[in-house]
Amino acid sequence: MGDEALCDEQASRHDAIDGIVVELRPFSRRGSDPIRLQIGERPWRPTPDTRVVEIYEECDPPTAGLIEQDGRLYVFDCIDGRGSRISFWAYTQVDAIEVSRLQNAAGDALIRLLDGLFADRAYMAALAYDNLIESSAPINS
Repeated sequence: MGDEALCDEQASRHDAIDGIVVELRPFSRRGSDPIRLQIGERPWRPTPDTRVVEIYEECDPPTAGLIEQDGRLYVFDCIDGRGSRISFWAYTQVDAIEVSRLQNAAGDALIRLLDGLFADRAYMAALAYDNLIESSAPINS
C-alpha cells in the first residue's frame, strides 16, 4: 500500500480524548502537518480557533500541553525562556499513542517524552515576547 493510500485510510479514523471526538491525521516520521501560528497570539493558543485539550505543566503561563487545530492534535513546549520576557516554543503533531503516553507521564518522564517528540521529526518553532508570538519557522531535524 502506497503512502497516499495509507494516509487516506488513516485520515478517516476518529479517537476520543476527554470525551471530545477529534479527527486524528496520519503521522509520518518525515514530518507532520504544520501547525498554524499567528503573530500576536499566545504560544499556548497560537490561533483564535485553537482549542487547548490538556495542560501538562501548569504554570503562569502554561509551558507544555496538548492543543487541537483543524482536527489535528499538537503538543507544545516552552523550550527556553520560561518566566522570561523572551521565550522559545516548539510544536509538533502527535498521534493517539503519543497522546496516551503524554497523559500517563509526569515529572522527569514527561520531560524526557517531550524532548523525544521533538528529537526525530520536523517541528514548528516560535519566538515569543511578553507571551505573544513574534515570529515562527519550521525546523527540520
